[in-house]
Amino acid sequence: MNRTYDVVIAGGGVIGASCAYQLSKRKNLRIALIDAKRPGNATRASAGGLWAIGESVGLGCGVIFFRMMSAQHKRQAQGSAVAVDASTPHILPPSFFDFALQSNALYPQLHRELIDRHGMDFKFERTGLKYVIYDDEDQLYAEHIVAQIPHLADQVRWLDRAALRQAEPAVSHQARGALEFLCDHQVSPFRLADAYLEAARQNGVELFHNTNVTGVLHQGSRVSGVQTDVAGTFHCQTLINAAGAWAADLSEQATGLRIPVSPVKGQIILTERMPKLLQGCLTTSDCYMAQKDNGEILIGSTTEDKGFDVSNTFPEINGLVQGAIRCIPQLAQVNLKRSWAGLRPGSPDELPILGPVSEVSGYLNACGHFRTGILTSAITGVMIDKLVHDEVSPVDITPFLAKRFYSGPVDKHSLVAS
Repeated sequence: MNRTYDVVIAGGGVIGASCAYQLSKRKNLRIALIDAKRPGNATRASAGGLWAIGESVGLGCGVIFFRMMSAQHKRQAQGSAVAVDASTPHILPPSFFDFALQSNALYPQLHRELIDRHGMDFKFERTGLKYVIYDDEDQLYAEHIVAQIPHLADQVRWLDRAALRQAEPAVSHQARGALEFLCDHQVSPFRLADAYLEAARQNGVELFHNTNVTGVLHQGSRVSGVQTDVAGTFHCQTLINAAGAWAADLSEQATGLRIPVSPVKGQIILTERMPKLLQGCLTTSDCYMAQKDNGEILIGSTTEDKGFDVSNTFPEINGLVQGAIRCIPQLAQVNLKRSWAGLRPGSPDELPILGPVSEVSGYLNACGHFRTGILTSAITGVMIDKLVHDEVSPVDITPFLAKRFYSGPVDKHSLVAS
């Protein structure tokens, strides 16, 4: 069967769904979204944190990874202090801060819009994010963060031991305080993706679930469509690559360039429902925790280079459990409901890969969001809509173009990371 559309979106996670929704609002395009639902979809592995500052400065899974690196360096230096300076990884560049903060600012209106127009509630909650500090190393890292973001001083607050205990009575007495990010809130990641998709469907987007893109069609240097395994051929003017951890395969088929997106495994655990225990979201050097509106507490997340493996492993799950109990001792008496793993679409510099590839027309990247897909889905959908309509983007797209990874002349058969 042959089908013809203005836009085909490959990937139905939160990024592809946001693109579909934003494009559908204008009512001037025929749009198809194709989604294979592979194991490890990153949207299903997210805590739903809108941690615009926290993720930009490396909290969440970033600080856990940093802590592991610091421990290794400390052992190598036989107990000498670990230097934390501007070269410390995971604090992202100003271009990302702007991208993340603009996206974060869209959520209150987006929440109201999706409820009022489409009856979809993604459970936006104003919770803040607290980085719980146990020791000198945590304190040093927190001070380094604050030193890097003087322009956001009004969104950061130090809590001493007493203030932390007042704000979060369940936190362990081991904690000496916290660094709080006032604008970092949370949503339900599952409901957010479903809200985008249902709103897009109501606006006329055709959804093709359990369908895999098997090939890309070309007319000269233009992408002209895709072939699928069960739904036939889709002809289009624009193909959007929102394929998550699998985006590199699609980019290679579409452009001859294999963008450097690779899976980064994250394991997560979920508790049974319980009365309100956390007043806001918490992150530590061991884990992060977010209690959802139904009482469940989501605890994550590991950062593993294990390819497309989505199995759960006891050492990593136990590490999350022990980290959570260290922070919230009452969790030792709580049952776990389930555990799972997701595959974040990582890029070498931890920034998303967005926009066109100069050698090929009719193709746009919307991938590589690593651990910030939920947070930045709102602005990504807006940016892609602007690009499709040849309008000015609300954020400079230059830092996010795939060409930043080119080293010398472009070889269309491989994309070389610089």
